[in-house]
Amino acid sequence: MPKRCPVARENKYFSQEIRQLLYGRGRNSYRILFTILEREDLSIVRILHIRNASQQTIGEDLEKPDAT
Repeated sequence: MPKRCPVARENKYFSQEIRQLLYGRGRNSYRILFTILEREDLSIVRILHIRNASQQTIGEDLEKPDAT
């Protein structure tokens, strides 16, 4: 069931596949970022971070380049 969740926008900054689950509505919306660790006999979901949906993408530069 965790593979039904889309790949997160942070995925391009990490070597493992990062997926997201959206939880809540409106201003109380959160993105649950997780990865799936698959083994022969077992799959484990590891929660990496819970972020407000309006927060900046993890891995993006905090400073924007000057337009000058």
